[in-house]
Amino acid sequence: MKSYTLVLATTGMILAGAAAIQILNGGDAGAAAPIVDPGNARVGLVLSTGETAALANSPLPRLFDSAVPASAEGIALHPGSKLPVIGGQLLAGTGDVAAEAATHPGGYVSVYAAYPGSPANAGYPFLIAQHWS
Repeated sequence: MKSYTLVLATTGMILAGAAAIQILNGGDAGAAAPIVDPGNARVGLVLSTGETAALANSPLPRLFDSAVPASAEGIALHPGSKLPVIGGQLLAGTGDVAAEAATHPGGYVSVYAAYPGSPANAGYPFLIAQHWS
């Protein structure tokens, strides 16, 4: 029951964050695309490059980083990422992850609320992935 509540609350937070990004981004036509992945027990959003940049420049990453411990975040960096990682520990915040993706052609992030008990989620309730061409 606790995991179910966490996923529901997080899904609400992701949707509220997407609405905030749309407002900050001026309601651009490229709305965040929802992802429902029941096979991997996660739901989330794929942000456009503009939405990713708006996210990076908003207070949302700082709020997220202050509320969610790093041990609860699974971050998948693009292989070309220049963000500092020492001993498997990312030395940057989620805003830095989004900002770096947004600076590359076709760059964006996807964010997920996940059931940590699923092997696909590696024990993390929150997943953030960088993508670019």
